[in-house]
Amino acid sequence: MYYSTLQRRLAAGQIVVTGEVAPPKGTGRATLEKLARNMRDSVDAINLTDNQRGTARMSALGGGIILEHLGIEPIVQITCQNRNRLALQADILSGAALGIRNFLCMTGDNPRVGDHPETKNVLDLNSFRLIKTLRQMRDEHCFESGTPLKGAPHYFVGGVANPNIEKVKRLEKKIEAGAEFIQTQLLFDPQRFREWMQDVRAAGLHQQSYIMAGILVLRSAESATYLRDNLAGIIVPDAMVERMQHAEDQEREGITIAAELVSDMLSVEGVAGVHLMSIGWTRAIPWVVEQAGLLPRPPQPPA
Repeated sequence: MYYSTLQRRLAAGQIVVTGEVAPPKGTGRATLEKLARNMRDSVDAINLTDNQRGTARMSALGGGIILEHLGIEPIVQITCQNRNRLALQADILSGAALGIRNFLCMTGDNPRVGDHPETKNVLDLNSFRLIKTLRQMRDEHCFESGTPLKGAPHYFVGGVANPNIEKVKRLEKKIEAGAEFIQTQLLFDPQRFREWMQDVRAAGLHQQSYIMAGILVLRSAESATYLRDNLAGIIVPDAMVERMQHAEDQEREGITIAAELVSDMLSVEGVAGVHLMSIGWTRAIPWVVEQAGLLPRPPQPPA
């Protein structure tokens, strides 16, 4: 069986670093390729977002295949908002047949918040059932309906958690559904995350799935303020907003804050890695990895 590099690194106990790129709003792939190449030596795999914030873009699957062609390992996000179970399974099989080895299962953003607000919200499956469906296709060699597959896919199955607002019981249900790795939502409050991870360890969940802490690279005090005041489910401490406001060079300060958060999160027992995100500032991710002392990346474990 072919295992993804991400899966092999985690299984080998390596601290994993992943980044994130949004596919383009069109067919032009040059910017996507440039951003991915810029991150190649700094991260172990790259997430491709799936119509995030309800905005139409090239599919995460299409972006993932482009990265595969570059020799860069993708993590393809797959969301439930815009597809029924037939379309979800078709995309999964297509991706697996084309070499995609990591899928991250998410509910996704409601289309009413995006650029096509009249779009019908599908949600035939939720993220829990999608995770279960991927595991069923891989492990039981059949579709969600029970119909046998003619050739089973091989991939690594991920899910998402939000330590800012969710109880650990919700994470437990995702792991029970079959999530083998977890990437969290944006984390700016290390103490809240430590408390959540304490509950994770008490339930033994860190031994059943790999937990990766999600960190956003702030670029300005304005973006920090916006996230604090407008993004539901995200906790941005006032002290962090004030730190950005008082910084002489806000971009440099955002990179320093992200690097500090990386070190904080990786010091927590049970954390297997970090997932780095940005808002239109993907090129900053390698700077954070370098400042956090995570370069060079370790050699890949043997296949």
